[in-house]
Amino acid sequence: MSDAVKMLYESVRDRLNIGFYDFELALRDWEIVPLTEQKKTIGAIMRKGNELHIGYGVKPRASIRRHIQPVLQKAIKDYGCAVTKIQSDNRTGQQFCERLGFTEVSREENTIFLRCDGSKYV
Repeated sequence: MSDAVKMLYESVRDRLNIGFYDFELALRDWEIVPLTEQKKTIGAIMRKGNELHIGYGVKPRASIRRHIQPVLQKAIKDYGCAVTKIQSDNRTGQQFCERLGFTEVSREENTIFLRCDGSKYV
Protein backbone atom coordinates (compact mmCIF):
# COMPACT_ATOMS: atom_id res chain seq x y z
CA MET A 1 0.00 0.00 0.00
CA SER A 2 1.50 3.28 -1.03
CA ASP A 3 1.56 6.60 0.76
CA ALA A 4 -0.13 8.08 -2.31
CA VAL A 5 -3.18 5.82 -1.89
CA LYS A 6 -3.30 6.66 1.83
CA MET A 7 -3.31 10.37 0.97
CA LEU A 8 -6.08 9.87 -1.61
CA TYR A 9 -8.16 8.07 0.98
CA GLU A 10 -7.63 10.85 3.51
CA SER A 11 -8.87 13.36 0.95
CA VAL A 12 -12.20 11.57 0.44
CA ARG A 13 -12.91 9.44 3.50
CA ASP A 14 -15.39 11.94 4.97
CA ARG A 15 -17.41 11.88 1.72
CA LEU A 16 -17.29 8.12 1.10
CA ASN A 17 -18.95 5.46 3.13
CA ILE A 18 -16.26 2.80 2.72
CA GLY A 19 -13.22 1.70 4.64
CA PHE A 20 -9.65 1.89 3.44
CA TYR A 21 -9.47 -1.75 2.34
CA ASP A 22 -12.48 -1.37 0.02
CA PHE A 23 -11.11 1.95 -1.25
CA GLU A 24 -7.78 0.34 -2.07
CA LEU A 25 -9.53 -2.53 -3.88
CA ALA A 26 -11.55 -0.04 -5.94
CA LEU A 27 -8.31 1.58 -7.13
CA ARG A 28 -6.60 -1.60 -8.34
CA ASP A 29 -7.29 -0.71 -12.02
CA TRP A 30 -6.21 2.92 -11.68
CA GLU A 31 -2.79 4.44 -12.31
CA ILE A 32 -1.70 6.37 -9.22
CA VAL A 33 0.68 9.31 -9.71
CA PRO A 34 2.08 10.50 -6.35
CA LEU A 35 2.15 14.21 -5.59
CA THR A 36 5.17 15.11 -3.51
CA GLU A 37 6.38 18.21 -1.76
CA GLN A 38 9.79 18.39 -0.11
CA LYS A 39 10.23 14.65 -0.74
CA LYS A 40 7.03 13.80 1.16
CA THR A 41 3.89 12.35 -0.47
CA ILE A 42 0.98 14.73 0.09
CA GLY A 43 -1.56 13.36 -2.38
CA ALA A 44 -2.02 11.72 -5.76
CA ILE A 45 -3.59 11.88 -9.18
CA MET A 46 -5.71 8.86 -10.10
CA ARG A 47 -5.94 8.06 -13.80
CA LYS A 48 -7.88 5.46 -15.72
CA GLY A 49 -7.93 6.18 -19.44
CA ASN A 50 -8.90 9.82 -19.72
CA GLU A 51 -10.64 10.01 -16.33
CA LEU A 52 -8.63 11.93 -13.73
CA HIS A 53 -9.10 12.65 -10.02
CA ILE A 54 -6.80 14.54 -7.67
CA GLY A 55 -6.74 14.22 -3.90
CA TYR A 56 -4.61 15.48 -1.03
CA GLY A 57 -4.15 14.20 2.47
CA VAL A 58 -2.04 17.29 3.20
CA LYS A 59 -2.73 20.66 1.57
CA PRO A 60 0.12 21.66 -0.78
CA ARG A 61 2.11 24.78 0.00
CA ALA A 62 3.13 25.43 -3.61
CA SER A 63 1.70 25.09 -7.11
CA ILE A 64 0.89 21.57 -8.25
CA ARG A 65 1.11 22.52 -11.92
CA ARG A 66 4.21 20.40 -12.52
CA HIS A 67 2.28 17.33 -11.34
CA ILE A 68 -0.92 17.99 -13.25
CA GLN A 69 0.56 19.12 -16.57
CA PRO A 70 2.02 15.82 -17.82
CA VAL A 71 -0.98 13.74 -16.72
CA LEU A 72 -3.51 16.17 -18.23
CA GLN A 73 -1.44 16.47 -21.44
CA LYS A 74 -1.29 12.70 -21.85
CA ALA A 75 -5.04 12.24 -21.37
CA ILE A 76 -5.84 14.95 -23.92
CA LYS A 77 -3.24 13.68 -26.39
CA ASP A 78 -4.34 10.04 -26.11
CA TYR A 79 -8.12 10.54 -25.88
CA GLY A 80 -8.83 14.05 -27.17
CA CYS A 81 -10.02 15.18 -23.75
CA ALA A 82 -9.81 14.53 -20.03
CA VAL A 83 -12.88 13.91 -17.88
CA THR A 84 -13.65 13.93 -14.19
CA LYS A 85 -16.64 13.97 -11.88
CA ILE A 86 -17.31 15.58 -8.55
CA GLN A 87 -20.12 15.68 -6.04
CA SER A 88 -22.44 18.62 -6.64
CA ASP A 89 -21.89 19.97 -3.13
CA ASN A 90 -18.09 20.08 -3.61
CA ARG A 91 -17.85 23.74 -4.63
CA THR A 92 -14.10 23.90 -3.91
CA GLY A 93 -13.49 20.92 -6.19
CA GLN A 94 -15.62 22.43 -8.92
CA GLN A 95 -13.73 25.73 -8.79
CA PHE A 96 -10.43 23.85 -8.89
CA CYS A 97 -11.52 21.88 -11.97
CA GLU A 98 -12.72 25.05 -13.70
CA ARG A 99 -9.34 26.71 -13.09
CA LEU A 100 -7.72 23.74 -14.85
CA GLY A 101 -9.99 24.21 -17.88
CA PHE A 102 -12.72 21.66 -17.15
CA THR A 103 -16.30 22.59 -18.03
CA GLU A 104 -19.52 20.99 -16.89
CA VAL A 105 -21.09 18.66 -19.44
CA SER A 106 -23.90 17.08 -17.41
CA ARG A 107 -25.39 16.39 -14.00
CA GLU A 108 -26.86 13.22 -12.62
CA GLU A 109 -28.37 13.23 -9.14
CA ASN A 110 -25.58 14.68 -6.95
CA THR A 111 -22.74 14.21 -9.48
CA ILE A 112 -21.32 16.81 -11.88
CA PHE A 113 -19.51 15.47 -14.95
CA LEU A 114 -16.75 17.69 -16.38
CA ARG A 115 -14.57 17.66 -19.49
CA CYS A 116 -11.33 19.36 -20.51
CA ASP A 117 -10.28 19.65 -24.16
CA GLY A 118 -7.29 21.80 -23.31
CA SER A 119 -6.17 24.31 -20.72
CA LYS A 120 -3.43 26.69 -19.80
CA TYR A 121 -1.65 23.65 -18.33
CA VAL A 122 -1.46 21.82 -21.66
